[in-house]
Amino acid sequence: MALSILLALNAGCSKTKTQGRAYPKAPVILVSIDTLRADRLPIHGYTKVETPALDAFARESWVFTNAYSPVPLTLPAHASLLSGSLPPEHGVRNNAGFFFDGKVVGNMPAHLKKNGYVTGAAVSSYVLRYETGLGALFDFYDDSISTTRGGESARNQRSGQETAARAVQWLSKEAEKPLFFLFHIYEPHAPYVPPEPFLSRYGATYDGEVAASDAVVGGFLHELKKLGIYDRAVVIVLSDHGEGLGDHGEDQHGILLYREAIHVPLLVKLPKGEGGGQRVETPVELPDIFPTVAKLLGLAVPQGVSGRSLFDPPSAGEGERMIFAETLYPRLQLGWSDLKSVTSRRYQFIHGPRPELYDIVEDPLQKMDLMPKKHEAAADLARALHRYPHGNAKPASVDEETMKRLASLGYIGSMKDPSSAADLPNPVDNVKYLKLLEEGWRLAANHENAKAAATFRELVAQNPGMFDAWVQLGVLYAEMGRDDDAAAAYRRALAVSPVFLPDLATELGLIEVRRKQFDEAEKLARRALDGVPAKARELLARIALARGDLSAAEKEARAAAESRNPQPSTVLVMAEIQSKAGRLEDSLASIAEARRLADALHLGAVYQLEFLRGDALARLNRLDEAEAAFLEEVKGFPLHAQAHASLAVVRFLKGDRAGAERRLEEMVRLNPSPAAYSIGIQTLSSLGFPEKAAAWRKKAGTSRNGGS
Repeated sequence: MALSILLALNAGCSKTKTQGRAYPKAPVILVSIDTLRADRLPIHGYTKVETPALDAFARESWVFTNAYSPVPLTLPAHASLLSGSLPPEHGVRNNAGFFFDGKVVGNMPAHLKKNGYVTGAAVSSYVLRYETGLGALFDFYDDSISTTRGGESARNQRSGQETAARAVQWLSKEAEKPLFFLFHIYEPHAPYVPPEPFLSRYGATYDGEVAASDAVVGGFLHELKKLGIYDRAVVIVLSDHGEGLGDHGEDQHGILLYREAIHVPLLVKLPKGEGGGQRVETPVELPDIFPTVAKLLGLAVPQGVSGRSLFDPPSAGEGERMIFAETLYPRLQLGWSDLKSVTSRRYQFIHGPRPELYDIVEDPLQKMDLMPKKHEAAADLARALHRYPHGNAKPASVDEETMKRLASLGYIGSMKDPSSAADLPNPVDNVKYLKLLEEGWRLAANHENAKAAATFRELVAQNPGMFDAWVQLGVLYAEMGRDDDAAAAYRRALAVSPVFLPDLATELGLIEVRRKQFDEAEKLARRALDGVPAKARELLARIALARGDLSAAEKEARAAAESRNPQPSTVLVMAEIQSKAGRLEDSLASIAEARRLADALHLGAVYQLEFLRGDALARLNRLDEAEAAFLEEVKGFPLHAQAHASLAVVRFLKGDRAGAERRLEEMVRLNPSPAAYSIGIQTLSSLGFPEKAAAWRKKAGTSRNGGS
């Protein structure tokens, strides 16, 4: 469509509003589909996946075909979306190390609340947790995602279906009021494991996840219709960023700035579908959403908003609009150069150690770098880039549990001091390390711990300052029962980090408790209190419990349970204390409360829950119930050696000596770690199998030598 026609369309829409046809008090629904790449949708010409819900929605919507994210990372992109400003302006430059201060930075939820709206959000990823500053912007903010998986990698996302259920609960209560709601789903973010029927149809692929996300959004929109919200609402569907899919060497996102990472879908449905079916090619950006919503509702756009309404024509004499993007992720977390870019309707200029220029009209896949041929165009775009603000790029202290959970979602690296940018490597030239990192994550996710550990050891040998590889080594060694090695890896991670990481301190503290280094564990907990008070209090409770001070342990456990978003694991600490005190019925009641909390959060198996239940039941001589509980624990957590051993003891007490021995053999088959062998030897000795225990000591030596 010619630019003149587009401007006429935009001007016509603007004129409609100036004549009083804005939509005061209309509901506003913002649907954010994380990691949805624009050119992987049928509405953008892609033919290998079907998205019937989005196709139908597009027919009722204005489709902006050249919409861009200012950053290929979830948290700063959503901060731009909600604030109407760019990352250098609102200050959130990365998924970790930055905080959105809604008291300082104007934002859409606050602006709408001032104008009579109730505001709510439900998000599907730990990346958007309440503590990032986003949660405080809303009246209701549901981020109830399990972050505790014991010895296994944390679950740091939930399905869109679960998030939709939480969203609809709130919307059904507020449907008659002027409301603003952010609904965020994490499909199609990696790992790509779509549910049925999409898994059978598309396989474990990105396309399968796209199809699954379409179904989630379709179901959510259907619920809006049932609630009477949809037809009278402004409904905006978009993504925060795209996905590399290997086009330029990056499989996921965050490191490079090619269009596959920043070109996003953007669809705007006006009340009663007014103007639906229009396609607008003018370049636009996520910060445009806030001023668009404000003007559609007939509200003023606050100062400090750098975006513009999607329906406003350009100002007289303004010239062609340039769209800014950046990623500081390579520098902050990998020690490589950051990248910035500007995109016009025809060109994208990427500034880095080796500047690049692409004609995105003639070469949309960006295969041909035109820098050697188009010096004048590159110079014009470079000057445009220079006019954007620089902002503060220095991160704050980051808790390491945050870093570990982000890593489990595919975000690689630590926080590094960005003050010196001299001679930093070009991210494009370091793809080989990304492949090795991703292979390590894949092996760890598949519980191939020995191979994964070898991969990360190779990484730290070549990149000794690569913090995240050290952390993952610590995680793997802890899962393998190699606490001395885990402690050493975590300490190395702390040493290479330029900022104190309180949650890494608590993780190390838990290992020190197992190593009976209680004084060292307490030092770590005390230092972490300001940064992660709930985790630090939980660690102090475990230290007191290990020292036999049950009163102090209970005091600290209660303090941990008073946190804003307590997890079932917090309640289970109290259950363990009560069990040690001989208050077995109280312990069972606490375990039941942890289960109720887990169910309310739509969680499945919770590490230690059934183990602690089984332990209490066994002490009450309720052996059949104890056996069932231990079986549930090992079903959910097959690497939990102590649960296997306790199950073996129960079977021995029930007269099944052969069954007890088989269970111990199964334990070391699943988890052939030194710790598991040690537990097995102790159990065999206590059950009266001295010959078996001696044989296991030999096996343990072989396992230890072969697993380094």
